[in-house]
Amino acid sequence: MTDKERDELLINMANDMKNLKNDMKNVKNDMKNVKNDMKERDVILQKLSDDMKERDKLLINMANDMNKMKNDMNNMQNEMKDIKKEQRSLSRTVAKIEVEHGEKLQILLDVVTGQEEKNKEFERRFEEDEKILDRHSDQIYYLQLKANKRKPIL
Repeated sequence: MTDKERDELLINMANDMKNLKNDMKNVKNDMKNVKNDMKERDVILQKLSDDMKERDKLLINMANDMNKMKNDMNNMQNEMKDIKKEQRSLSRTVAKIEVEHGEKLQILLDVVTGQEEKNKEFERRFEEDEKILDRHSDQIYYLQLKANKRKPIL
């Protein structure tokens, strides 16, 4: 090899080395950028993780609230059943009272109606007795007139 070839080879090698150094710098810069990007992604992932934890807490709270609501609903359903039982019992009691009240009203109505019928019967008999008394009074008056031939005393 000649000196010129060797020099060219050395110059080429030196240029290649510069290029490699530049490439290495570029790679280092790219690595720094990647590292920064990774840090940013880590921050984002951490935020996402925190958000997920917060959502998990919310979901757990919601699940607990749902369980409480289910328990409350079960309690309300049991109370409604008790209320319905009491309502049926009250309905039966009211029906019994209404029947008894109706029977008592019927008895009172029968008494009033019976008393009215008795009063009508007494009135009818009283009228008959008055007619008889009037007839007897007329007969006595007439007999006194015939017997004494004078004015009767009233």
